[in-house]
Amino acid sequence: HAKEILHTLKERYFKEIQDLEIDGQKIEAPQPLSWYPDDLAWHTNLSRKILRKSPLLEKFHQFLVSETESGNISRQEAVSMIPPLLMKIEPQHKILDMCAAPGSKTAQLIEMLHSDMDVPFPEGFVIANDVDNKRCYLLVHQAKRLNSPCIMVINHDASIIPNLHYDRDGKKEVLTYDRILCDVPC
Repeated sequence: HAKEILHTLKERYFKEIQDLEIDGQKIEAPQPLSWYPDDLAWHTNLSRKILRKSPLLEKFHQFLVSETESGNISRQEAVSMIPPLLMKIEPQHKILDMCAAPGSKTAQLIEMLHSDMDVPFPEGFVIANDVDNKRCYLLVHQAKRLNSPCIMVINHDASIIPNLHYDRDGKKEVLTYDRILCDVPC
């Protein structure tokens, strides 16, 4: 599905943007981030002001908004994409995202759990935590877009997050994580 969307972006929008001029200024088409796998991350510096000045750019913007709302694409700062990439997520990993809101990195982690198309329901999961109850709603909204059963949102102070327990063969076990992401706010 990602390849279909990427093809649509390249063929329907990026090619036309490349030749576009607004107020005598050549518009720079989005460029792939060289360090992100499979050309699945792109960068653009189109401002809202520029987006409103051209019917073609307005259609591009509407496409981005529509695909974002349906969960097909995510928009985030390039620097935010780096931590999940470094974690080398596998479908069986149990992941704790300690300061998760608004959820762009959490979404990336979930997508990585689902990266093996031969495994429809990965064994792994993401527990996304945030101390702010209102920001937890952002996490829930982000998770709904991805339509994955592999996420749980919790609302707790990450500095004193409690152990979670589960039942294994009638015996209580403490949940341990394969990966922990803690991008602490300033």
